[in-house]
Amino acid sequence: MKRDQFTFYRSYYEALKHLPKRDRTDVLMAVIGYALDEEIPKLSGVPLSVFTLIRPTLDSGRNKAKNRLNKQKTNQEQTGTKQEQNGKEWESEREGEKELEREVESECEGEGENDSSLPPTPLPRSGPVAEAVSDYLDRINPSASAASLEELGGYAEAMGAAVCKRAFDIALDSKKANWPYIRAILRDKQARGVRCLADWDALEAEHRTSAAGGRTDWAALAARMDAEEGAE
Repeated sequence: MKRDQFTFYRSYYEALKHLPKRDRTDVLMAVIGYALDEEIPKLSGVPLSVFTLIRPTLDSGRNKAKNRLNKQKTNQEQTGTKQEQNGKEWESEREGEKELEREVESECEGEGENDSSLPPTPLPRSGPVAEAVSDYLDRINPSASAASLEELGGYAEAMGAAVCKRAFDIALDSKKANWPYIRAILRDKQARGVRCLADWDALEAEHRTSAAGGRTDWAALAARMDAEEGAE
């Protein structure tokens, strides 16, 4: 559905103002094109991650406006017969269009203000979170959900981007490049006290000197963790 307007929230501005000028322009045009014409932008890296966090709010606003339009059209059709009988069909239809425009404008003004899908804290321009998210979007899933990116950001902030990237490498080598598999690796390392890549290396060294050493079955670990999480 093409639109003539949309609400530009302050959270968008806060996310964009920290980007380099070129990236800021790319993300801004992507947001406008997607909000008005549903154009899917061709972005990568940090611009893609910023747009991905904003996109759920744009989708929510469009869906609300579309539902309101459909409801108003249905009401107009149901009252069409009465409008013809009193000879004021044209005036009623015109008034209905004006009311519809007011409804849509009101919907646009309120869209997303209390929506749980509003983007979380804007992605930093640099640092471990931005680095990990950018690498994940480039190598694992360019259309990742905001929820998974936010969760990844938590691991990156706690353990560093290098730890997250190693988890990506393991997933790619195992041909299981998906978020549940990667999350299982990161959760396991965090539970074992890993806070940086050096901690991981030390942990692996202990495994190599242990008689029970060997490769961890990350797929089984992911399934087990998901089962435990569902049982809680």
